[in-house]
Amino acid sequence: MPEPRAPAIGELGRHEPVLRDAIDRARREIPLYAELHRNTRSLDLRALPSCSKSDLTGLGPLPLSAGPLSQMYRVSATSGTTGSRLLIGFTEGDWQAIRDQYRWVATCIGIGNTDVLLNTHGGGLWIGAPSLDELAHSCGAATVPCGPTGAAQVIEWLRELPVTLISATPSYMRVLAETAARAGDNLERLDLRMGLLGGEGSSASLKRSTSRAFGSGFQWQELYGATETGGPILAFAPPDDPFGGRLNINTEYFVVELLHPDVDEPVAAGEIGEVTLSTPYREGTVLLRYRTRDLAVSVPAQRDSSGWPQISALVGRVDDAIKVRGALVYPSVIEDVLVGQLLEGAEWRIEVDRKQAAHDTIAVRYEHPDDSLQSGLFDDLYRRLGVRPCLEAVPPDTFQRFSGKAARVVDRRAD
Repeated sequence: MPEPRAPAIGELGRHEPVLRDAIDRARREIPLYAELHRNTRSLDLRALPSCSKSDLTGLGPLPLSAGPLSQMYRVSATSGTTGSRLLIGFTEGDWQAIRDQYRWVATCIGIGNTDVLLNTHGGGLWIGAPSLDELAHSCGAATVPCGPTGAAQVIEWLRELPVTLISATPSYMRVLAETAARAGDNLERLDLRMGLLGGEGSSASLKRSTSRAFGSGFQWQELYGATETGGPILAFAPPDDPFGGRLNINTEYFVVELLHPDVDEPVAAGEIGEVTLSTPYREGTVLLRYRTRDLAVSVPAQRDSSGWPQISALVGRVDDAIKVRGALVYPSVIEDVLVGQLLEGAEWRIEVDRKQAAHDTIAVRYEHPDDSLQSGLFDDLYRRLGVRPCLEAVPPDTFQRFSGKAARVVDRRAD
């Protein structure tokens, strides 16, 4: 269980001696770090170059692992949606440490041995299902591992079984709410009290609107992590302020930095930085200043009873930021504006194109019966984005719904 005060963002603290050993070992056992650090012998983390998934090309199936596949207790893979698929190996000691982190998360968010989790995340090579199972098992809760399943079937199980927790993406929770509404099902009558939600960004507006379908007793509990971290042990929203726009971040097990997206320097308070991780205690996969591509804002020092410091909720990904006429546009900002004004359940798409004279355009197509929202949406989007969007209302049910991660951006400039 963590000490009352885990290190601050960017602070090495009690991790420093172990981290120096990890750096030395990584240089000897992992070709990536031998190459990246060839011009330095320093063991000071802050003097070392950062790295990201793009640096791993051509380094074999386990490019971050200090040992062969036969030494790994478990292997998981990234989805490959933002680049080549990456395999991550965990030793038995690593996986036990991950269990310990889940035990603390479960304690902090209020999961216990009377809970039952319906786990809709995918298994196989993916980290989602096994990591959420570990979260439940760490505190004695039962699991119903249904995996990715049709919404109507999941709603039936939620009615028939004493399920109190569900794990899903925000997009899938939205599909459940819409499916129930069309069928006349009242989700407020379920035993369900909490959603363990993550895997993609979502605005506060979308969270609030979806939560309402499950009743006032339902808790939207955001979790954050990745395959490289061992699942969502990296951060969680404070349970007493789920829509407050902050995350408790795990500096008990990780060294966490918020670095400028373009240089290896920490950002100042109030600035957007890239979540960057180092793993002092990992035996299998070692991360040293590993850029996650996720962006958050550095916030003033604040902690709740978890003892972990806080960052803002994620504002987007480096890969997702759209540069339009010199301005960086984050889809999460567009989502926040749309969900606040569109009819409940409406979908949208963001389309970027390059017209004559190499002028970029950004169009937002959204489901609505008429053009009555055009003026208000334009004003709000222009104020928040700094660029003038083209808007088009399309008939309801025009766009596909998402049962997993949503993909609402179409960029035609490379076509």
